[in-house]
Amino acid sequence: MKLNPATLLIILLALGGAAALFLAGVKPEPPPAAGIQPPVAAMKQEAPPIDVTNKAVEDLKKQIVLLEGQIEYLQGQNDALKDENAQLIQKLGMLGMKDAPKMTPKDDDVPPDFVGMGLEMMKMRKLHALPLVTTAVSQEEVEKIILAWLKRQQPNEEGKKLARGLAALGWIPEAIDPLPMRAALLARQLGGWYDDESETMYTIEASTASGPAVTSNEPLGIAFGQLLREYGSILYQPQHGPMKTDMRLARDSLIAGDAALTRFLHSLQNPASELKDDLPAEDPDHPLNQVPMPAYLRELALFPFSRGFDFAQTLHSAGSFPQLNAAYSRPPISTAEVIEPEMYLDQERPAPVEIQLGEVKLRGVLPYLDDCLGKFACVTALRTYNTDEDAALGARGLVADRLLAWTADGGAKRDHAAWQTLFMDKSSADAFYKAMISSLKQRYETKGENEFTAQGRFVSLLRNRSDAGVVLIEAASEEARAALKLLMK
Repeated sequence: MKLNPATLLIILLALGGAAALFLAGVKPEPPPAAGIQPPVAAMKQEAPPIDVTNKAVEDLKKQIVLLEGQIEYLQGQNDALKDENAQLIQKLGMLGMKDAPKMTPKDDDVPPDFVGMGLEMMKMRKLHALPLVTTAVSQEEVEKIILAWLKRQQPNEEGKKLARGLAALGWIPEAIDPLPMRAALLARQLGGWYDDESETMYTIEASTASGPAVTSNEPLGIAFGQLLREYGSILYQPQHGPMKTDMRLARDSLIAGDAALTRFLHSLQNPASELKDDLPAEDPDHPLNQVPMPAYLRELALFPFSRGFDFAQTLHSAGSFPQLNAAYSRPPISTAEVIEPEMYLDQERPAPVEIQLGEVKLRGVLPYLDDCLGKFACVTALRTYNTDEDAALGARGLVADRLLAWTADGGAKRDHAAWQTLFMDKSSADAFYKAMISSLKQRYETKGENEFTAQGRFVSLLRNRSDAGVVLIEAASEEARAALKLLMK
């Protein structure tokens, strides 16, 4: 069995010390007592006196020289083991699926050290786990992996249903499948994705990236992947069914904001890894703008990273990383808590309010969409035709909302929808009503003070729930609008 160098060194030191103590402990015979003469025979046979002290010193010097040589040898062995250990860690990070392609070198022909980067960020973020297994694939493959994950989070075509409802309200041009676009956007935001099924971090090969900014985002992707591996099963629990849009955005904001903060703090300690993206976000050539995503959906998709960073920073300031760790077991329940972290940090935060309706069938048919959009979706809708100040004021007092959508017959391009909102009081509902009326007047011809017709649409904005509620009705026929008025009364 090959002894560990450190163990061998300890044994040698112990043996050397024991030998020195033994030799130094030998003493000459004491001289005879005064007045007693030793026998003559004994005097004749007695050997000359030995200088035991000098001999012990010489032996000790030899032991020291021997130990110094052993120490030098063991130091060399230790350095060799360190190099071997570093190579093994690097190989661990390079492992992936069978026959997986190798990492693509950077401009200086040095492979990206995702393992070292991940270890540094895990240490700084105080996560105790092995480094991510990393494999480079094409950007198209990364988008497919992300899309599969998104579909697991929103099964049964939930993404398409939401888009149909938003199109019925006129907030996006047409009903589309938003998940492939969301996957393409995430791939460009993160430069890769951690797949929990294969337990592998897939990064984008530089030769297949849609722009250099994509691969420069890899540190953010590594941080996101580590957190998804650590907390994904807690944050996203499929047994509870699909989440409402507001709650899903809030939970996305926790992990995206945590990753953005981790990546930011890491870049402060490692300036070389700082994001080198010279293109402003509004530049048409920016990778995020290469995804043909409707503006409203783009705003929702970018919210977790933009506002999530501020949310994570506030939690970190309140209680460092332990506060962030605890948040995964008590995640934000709404985008309102992300926008105003003080609401989340309040130990007595109120329970979410649900809008109750006695009947949700339209002509005997249940809605295909029953969702809660939340505060950010509300303010984003108002901003389209209002100033930022008026939009923020209109959404400030929102307590709850509920969006219902039904299929429109007769070949209508857009479905029927009713969006019920509830506010803290009459004055906050007044602010929302004013901003929404302003939006509708810019989109439709006015039939009355709060009714509009145009482009085959029949629209009403009504007050209810003791003037603390406002309901927006978008229908494809006059008959459907009249039925929705009764339903939402």
